[in-house]
Amino acid sequence: MKQLLMIAGMLTTLASAGMAQSTNDTSSTRENRPIIDERTREDVRRSVNRVENEAREETQKSIEYQRRNELEWFQKGSVFVGGALGFGLGAGSGTYLTLNPRIGYFVQPGFVVGLRGGFDRRLATSYRSRQVGLFGRYYPFRTRIHSFVGAGYNLGREYASNIGEGDKAKFNSINLEAGVGFLATRNISGEIALESNYYDRSNPLAGRNRGGRVKFGINYFFTRAFR
Repeated sequence: MKQLLMIAGMLTTLASAGMAQSTNDTSSTRENRPIIDERTREDVRRSVNRVENEAREETQKSIEYQRRNELEWFQKGSVFVGGALGFGLGAGSGTYLTLNPRIGYFVQPGFVVGLRGGFDRRLATSYRSRQVGLFGRYYPFRTRIHSFVGAGYNLGREYASNIGEGDKAKFNSINLEAGVGFLATRNISGEIALESNYYDRSNPLAGRNRGGRVKFGINYFFTRAFR
C-alpha cells in the first residue's frame, strides 16, 4: 500500500511539473507575440492615408465648386435691401409676429454689415414694439444655395395697455440667427432662418415666445453698384 501511495505521489508531482512547464511556455509565447503585428499596422496606415486623401480631394472639389459658381452678390461693394416676416415659437403663448426690414453693405466677400428695423406684435393682446439696430452677417457658402450666420444689437420701445402714455418702456436686445437662402432670380433671393433674441427687459404681455422665431425673408441685391 505504501508503495502504491509513493508511486501515485510521484506521478502527481511529474504531472504538476509538466503542466507548469506548459504554462510557462505559453506565457512566454504570449509575451513575445506583439498585440498588433507589422502587417496589421501597415494596413491601418494605408486605410488612414486613403481616408485623408479622399477628404482632401472632396474639400478641394467643394472649394473649386464655390469659386466657379460664387454669385457676384457677395463680393465687396455689393448692397442689398430686404425684409423678413417672423413667427414666434412656443406653446400656449399666443401668436407672435415680427417684421424686419434691412439694408446691408458687403465690406468683405461674404461679410455684410448694415441697419435693420423691427416691428413686433403679439396677436390677441395690446402688446407691440419697435426697434432699430445694427447687424452683421456672414455667408460661408455663396452659390445658388447659400448659408449664413449673423448677429445684431438693437434699441427699442414697447407699447401695451399696462404702459402709461407718458412712460417710455425702452429696451436693448441682441439677436442671433442662422439660415439658408436660395437664388430666385438673377438679383433676388429667398431665405429661411431661425433667430433667437435676448432682452434686458420684457413686458408680461409680450409672451414667452418672444425670443425664438422662424423667419421667411426676401432680399434684392445690387451687384457691386456702390463700390
